[in-house]
Amino acid sequence: MVRENLEVRMEMLRYLVRRNAAGEGPPSVREVGEAVGLRSSQTAYKHLRKLEEAGYVRREGGRKARDVKLTERGWEAAGRLPLMGRIAAGRGLEAVAVGDEAYSLVAELLGSPAGSIRYLLRVVGQSMIGAHIADGDLLVVEEDEDPPDGSVVVALLRNGEEVTVKRLYREGEMVRLRAENGGHEDLLVPEEDLKVQGRVVYVIHPPRRR
Repeated sequence: MVRENLEVRMEMLRYLVRRNAAGEGPPSVREVGEAVGLRSSQTAYKHLRKLEEAGYVRREGGRKARDVKLTERGWEAAGRLPLMGRIAAGRGLEAVAVGDEAYSLVAELLGSPAGSIRYLLRVVGQSMIGAHIADGDLLVVEEDEDPPDGSVVVALLRNGEEVTVKRLYREGEMVRLRAENGGHEDLLVPEEDLKVQGRVVYVIHPPRRR
C-alpha cells in the first residue's frame, strides 16, 4: 500500500509538470485525481495534502479551487536534467558557458527519440512572449540542424559569439529569425552566417519566486 501511494503521488507530480509544459493553468483537485485514475476527489485530496505537507505542492484555496501548483521541491522530486546555460530572447547577450546547475523535469517529458539529444536552456528577455516564451522560462531543445520553417529554434550567430531563440523562416539565401514581440525587430541574416543548433520542443514555466 505504501508503494502504491508513492506511485500515485509521483504520477501527480508528473501530471503537474506535463500540464505546466503545455502552458495550462493550475488544475483543481478533481482534475489531478482524474488524471492519475482516482475516482474519488476525496482520495485525491488526501494524496495532495500529503504532497503539500512534504513541500512538493502549494495550494491556496479550497478543494474546488484550480490552484494546485508545484513548488521547487516538487520539480526536484520529478527527476533531474542538466541546465546547459542561458539563451537570449533578444539581442546583445553572448552565449553563456555551460555550468553545473541542474533543473528538475519528468524523464518521460524529456525522453529523446532514438539518435537525438535534448537539453535545457533558460530564457533571458521577452522577444518571444507572443510564443508563450517569457524571461526565466526553460526551453527543452532537441538537437536539429535542419528544422522546418516556422520552428522555434536556437540559433548561433556571428561565428559563435551570439546565440538567440527565434522562429525560423528561410528566404532564398537569407534566413529570417522572427521575434514574437512587436517591440523587437526580426533578424535577417545570410544562411552561411547562421548555425541552427536545435529546435524548441517544450517550454517549461517554472514557479516564479515571490
